[in-house]
Amino acid sequence: MLQIIEKVCIIMLVLFAFAIPGFALRKSNLVRPESMYSLANILLYLCQPMLTVKAFAIDPLPPTGEVLLNFLYVFLLSLAAVMLTFGASKLVFHYMKAPEERRARDVLVFIGTFSNCAFVGIPFIDMFTGGNSEAMMYIIVFTAAFNLILWTLGAYLITQDKSQISVRKALLNPCTIGAAVGLLLFCVPQINIFNMDAVSELQQIVVYTGNMTAPLSMMIVGIRMAELSPRTLFCDKRIYLCAFVRLVLSFGLTYLLVLPFRLAGLFADSPYVLLAPVIAMAMPPASSVVAFAEKYEGEKELAAAAFTTGTLLSLFTLPFALLLVSM
Repeated sequence: MLQIIEKVCIIMLVLFAFAIPGFALRKSNLVRPESMYSLANILLYLCQPMLTVKAFAIDPLPPTGEVLLNFLYVFLLSLAAVMLTFGASKLVFHYMKAPEERRARDVLVFIGTFSNCAFVGIPFIDMFTGGNSEAMMYIIVFTAAFNLILWTLGAYLITQDKSQISVRKALLNPCTIGAAVGLLLFCVPQINIFNMDAVSELQQIVVYTGNMTAPLSMMIVGIRMAELSPRTLFCDKRIYLCAFVRLVLSFGLTYLLVLPFRLAGLFADSPYVLLAPVIAMAMPPASSVVAFAEKYEGEKELAAAAFTTGTLLSLFTLPFALLLVSM
């Protein structure tokens, strides 16, 4: 038990260490506020898609029919978990009915619903499982389902613009395109140039660019933290309620969702079919809320404060979530 808690804490501390340079650079004015928009675009449009391609393209599982069917199960469970948590978040923050509270409410619902399954979850799983290919691929399938909702419902919550809800944007956003490219390379290994010994050097394209995701994401967190006062970060009660929804309630609901399958002994040979959605939903708030707020002029301070505080609190909740999952 202590080994799991220690391992999770070390991984989270390593990830948080990347926020320190961002904080220091902003405090010393070497990074300007207007740089945030560009950094957010690099993160959303380049690094995360490459991280997705990397998981499918480099040393993947054999593309058998059973594995592809498991992808479908993970995809459906992931959609159910995210929508279940969205409904719970809406209920929790239903008390914020005043028109002037709507934008703040929707940011809190966004954070309660969407986990950092890509920017933190994928590197976390990579370190926690020692690079287990099965775990990595199933967490990527979760992010594919997750991104369909994130780039439609999530974008609407931040922008209040119903035109953001469209099938086209759900299918043509960079994260979904990255998942589609990765799946193609996985299903047709003959064209997967990133996993060929003859041109193994090409792996570095997706490896280096994809591995930038966690550092850049946390640096953006550090930059935003440098612009917020301790009062903004830690004295808003709504942020702690939001953190409870994100870190405890969403994990609990997803665990209950997969529990009947576990009790029935299903997927015993492929445990990460059930574990990937649970672990992904235990992650801290999605850093996309900060990127979206920067990109679409949303509630930037509240988004950054709720994201940062929730991520800090995950240092305490994640070890126990992973301990329960490991049991």
